[in-house]
Amino acid sequence: MKTLAVLLVAAASNTAEPPKMTPRPDLQTAQSWSCQPRKTCGKISSCEEAEWYLANCSWGGKLDRDSDGIPCESVC
Repeated sequence: MKTLAVLLVAAASNTAEPPKMTPRPDLQTAQSWSCQPRKTCGKISSCEEAEWYLANCSWGGKLDRDSDGIPCESVC
């Protein structure tokens, strides 16, 4: 009888939902973008990608020609 109780407790604990993960604002999702090779606005496919280059690449400022903080205005 004691073995049955242990098995029931073990089975019940296996069906419980795993704890939910909460996103951490200090961690960013890894992107497949890289600063090499350099890209022009014509080769960038999304505003998020253009913003990533602006923030992370030494040449990213060239994507914001009028220095208003918005890169590749044709995309964003």
